[in-house]
Amino acid sequence: MIFELAPRLLAVLDTGAPVVVATAVSMTGSAPSGVGTSMAVLPGGQVVGAISGGCVEGSLFLTAEQVLETGEAVFERFGFDDDPDAVWAPALRCGGRVEVLVHRVTSDDALLVSALRDAAAGLPTSLAVSLEPGTLGVVVTAPDGCRDRVFVERSDHRPRCVVVGAVETAVAVTNAAAVLGYAVTVVDPRPVFLTDERFPAADERIVGWPTRVLEGLPVDRTTAVVVLSHDDRFDAEVIDQALRRGAGYVGAMGSRSTHERRLAELHALGTPDLDRLRSPIGLDIGARTPAETAVAIMAEVVAVRTGSSGGALTGGSGPIHRVPARVP
Repeated sequence: MIFELAPRLLAVLDTGAPVVVATAVSMTGSAPSGVGTSMAVLPGGQVVGAISGGCVEGSLFLTAEQVLETGEAVFERFGFDDDPDAVWAPALRCGGRVEVLVHRVTSDDALLVSALRDAAAGLPTSLAVSLEPGTLGVVVTAPDGCRDRVFVERSDHRPRCVVVGAVETAVAVTNAAAVLGYAVTVVDPRPVFLTDERFPAADERIVGWPTRVLEGLPVDRTTAVVVLSHDDRFDAEVIDQALRRGAGYVGAMGSRSTHERRLAELHALGTPDLDRLRSPIGLDIGARTPAETAVAIMAEVVAVRTGSSGGALTGGSGPIHRVPARVP
């Protein structure tokens, strides 16, 4: 999504330089990315983001150079064998079809820049652009009443990952969650472990008793609560609170015997939805190091968010790339 590139785009636009953004506005068949996926070409030819697994980026880069010079938006189509205009375009090896809007963005595009600022701040925002000849790439202010073809992109607030326990694995989980676009809050009652130097990727580092800290944090279906503290004084109460408040993912580190002891405490607390608790935490990938454990944990977080099994693709059937399930 263009909104996922917001910080990088704004860093350029705020200097007065233009950028070119290519956005997939429709897809059919198998494709490695979803509708709304964007790539941008920055001054000097730097590319951020991607549309496909590498099939069309080269062609889009050349188109972007043209759009940067002329300022005229271009509508590209890939994988449409019956389209004479697309006969020389690179094919998608996955067999899919994709339509891409390529347009120039400058600091004068007030509505678009405002939407980017909201997205960069983690606020909900939306943007609608015309896909019609003559107004291609122009922002549409009232898309609901528009009869022309319009592409509407929406961005919810950034999903939050609350990491409880400033242990070494938490450092790796924080880094991985930040790369995945989560706003990361790390909580621990021990200031000596919860430092800026250890957790530079965290958006928030809160020293305090985890149950009380969690009470003051927003928690919803986009929130992942990752309990790594292994501390009997508050682990069960943190899990209880996270499940009661409807966190989309709740996981806790510990052995199977620790899990059984924790379950007994949670049953005593009357904790609901215990079937949603991921404990022991993470997918079974044979992780040993903190970095490997972080991969296992964040892979499970993504699998729960998308409604996927988390199993291997080898030997499976059906499409690899699909629309993620919506968390109720």
